[in-house]
Parts: sequence; structure tokens; C-alpha cells
Amino acid sequence: MSDENETVATRLWRDRVQIREQERNDAQARARIAEEKVAILMAENDRLTAENARLRALINPDTNQARSETEQQMEALKGALLPLLSQPSMRLNS
Repeated sequence: MSDENETVATRLWRDRVQIREQERNDAQARARIAEEKVAILMAENDRLTAENARLRALINPDTNQARSETEQQMEALKGALLPLLSQPSMRLNS
């Protein structure tokens, strides 16, 4: 009877292992599908972002030029201020 109990226990354990393996395989398959969906959604998001930028440029064509001019002015200002900031200030100590 001990052999029969061991056989039943072995079969139950083997069945449990098979069930866990199947659950793991199913979870991996779901994860792969989710990763594919995320990749598709990210690509769609990138496409929509580019389309929005294109449409904004059509609506306000001067916006890019104004932004570029502002960025150039900010860089020029930064270039002028950085040397002044790096010099020791005598006026603050006086």
C-alpha cells in the first residue's frame, strides 16, 4: 500500500508541476503579447507626436523661427553672463 501511496503522491506532484509550467507558459505568452502591444502603442504615439508637430508648424509657421531666435538670444545672453559670473566681485565685498 505504501507503493500505491507513493505512486499517487508522485502523480499528484507531477500534475502540479505540469500545471505550474502551463501557468508559467501562459504568463510568458501574455507578457509577450503585452510587450508587442506596448511597442505598437509607442510607435503610434511617436507617429502622432510627429503629426502634431507637423500640423502645428502648418498653423503657426513663424513659431519655429521665433523659438529659434529666442534660443539664439538666450545663448548669446548666457555667453555674455557666464564670464561675468566667473569673475570675483569686488563690489560685493566693499
